[in-house]
Amino acid sequence: MKARRSFKTLTMSLALATGAALMTALPASSATTAPANAQPLPSAVQTHASGPKFQLTSSNQKAAADKLLADHLTTRANLSDVLTNQQFPNSAGVTEDWMKLREMRSCAGKERGALPPDPINKVVDWCWQKSHGDDVTTDWFPQGMSTTGTADGADGQIQGRSAVAVAWHYENKPKQNEPVGTGCQTHNLLKLSFIDRETKKYRHVLLAEPTVSGTDSNFKFVTGHGGGIVWYGNYIYVTDTIRGLRVFDINKMAKVDSYGEGVSTYGVNGGKSSACGYGYVLPQVHFYSQPSCTSGTGDRTVAPTEPICHSWLSLDKTSGKPYKLVSGEYHMGPGGRVVRYQLNDFGAATHPGLLNLSGNKTVVEDAYTLSGYTNVQGGMTWSEGTAPLNFALQKSCSNVPNVFAKTWVGDTRATRTTGCTGAPLTPGGPRVQKGNWSAGTVEALSHWPKRHIDGANVEVNELWGLTEGVCTGTPTPKTDEPFDVCTGESGSPRLSLRAIYAVGFGDPLVQGLH
Repeated sequence: MKARRSFKTLTMSLALATGAALMTALPASSATTAPANAQPLPSAVQTHASGPKFQLTSSNQKAAADKLLADHLTTRANLSDVLTNQQFPNSAGVTEDWMKLREMRSCAGKERGALPPDPINKVVDWCWQKSHGDDVTTDWFPQGMSTTGTADGADGQIQGRSAVAVAWHYENKPKQNEPVGTGCQTHNLLKLSFIDRETKKYRHVLLAEPTVSGTDSNFKFVTGHGGGIVWYGNYIYVTDTIRGLRVFDINKMAKVDSYGEGVSTYGVNGGKSSACGYGYVLPQVHFYSQPSCTSGTGDRTVAPTEPICHSWLSLDKTSGKPYKLVSGEYHMGPGGRVVRYQLNDFGAATHPGLLNLSGNKTVVEDAYTLSGYTNVQGGMTWSEGTAPLNFALQKSCSNVPNVFAKTWVGDTRATRTTGCTGAPLTPGGPRVQKGNWSAGTVEALSHWPKRHIDGANVEVNELWGLTEGVCTGTPTPKTDEPFDVCTGESGSPRLSLRAIYAVGFGDPLVQGLH
């Protein structure tokens, strides 16, 4: 067996949107020969990237967004407005607790099961505010996450703020003999939460797609799962799982006219704008579309010619320009795919900050199949010279500990793919725990390389993640799985397994997981 290379820290030069050079530390891979119990295929293999299955068609909506702002959304807003304006009264002037800034809190007690396990050091261990139910609501579920650390690796700030963005989708699937949700209760309605890293204050903002009919401008809400987002400069990329990728511009954020807990309208009506009660909207400026996908929605073999389902996103700057927007596919069986699109930096002559195009089609850098992993709901890639491409992946396991894996193309080590729990070692005994990570269904991974601290840009090299879970008490957890965090929970009150965490990306306790 070859000697394993240590998990040293690799320092790489990344070109930033500003054109400045940044030295960012990312963990190096470890090359080993296959163990005796290795799986038959490598955990990740490169696949053909050509053809329409990964290509997206570009549609620019900037002009429509600008007209909407000029015609109706004339009160512009920035991150400071959203994250510091307490906004106690609603638009009618009535003080409303629902409109106040909310605040993340430290997770406590059994909630900490939603964090990476001890002794891994948690730099951040946030749970959502209890009032208004953000921590346990089953109407809204947090999904994708990205940060200003990803958006600007030089100092980790955008518009002078260090912030985190989280996408939520509204859960309103039609039930038997119940009406389908409409309007502001439409299934998969999307919003973002912006969280100030320093104060932990946050506010929800509705995503808006501009529309133009003749000379009239308006906007409609956006729907989708929101499973992946990437913040890059002033743009926030959001997955539309079956249809492609949407792009929103925080430089075009605006305040609406009517807002408050009782407001249930959206768009412009009678000359007044509203956004399902929220005070701010974030307009869409670009859409990369594709034919609808189905491969990421079931436990079956992925058709190799079928369009990819965009379940999660991350950003890779480690191999130089053009950067790589990484989109991964959730799949219940092995074979979920990962595609990396060429992403222009903000100094590019064409399409600055947007995906590289050829003939109005996105340019694919490369693509991979995750032969050794199932149920991946968060991942990222990074390069180190000529070594195989590295992957960090999260496998979701609901309320039992999930799986975090650091792997690389061609890695033949055995993986934890056969399930999150194993058969009892003795008849009638407890099942074997296979997870090595947080419980509560993992949803996203994001890298934060540097922070602006005390006037200096400091390398922090943090790995951020998010979980979405809630213990509702139904169904009752299996008694033979004592490591199910929901075991013993009645559902009244509900236990939150909904957390945001950050750990050291170079921590050997993290990089040694597989």
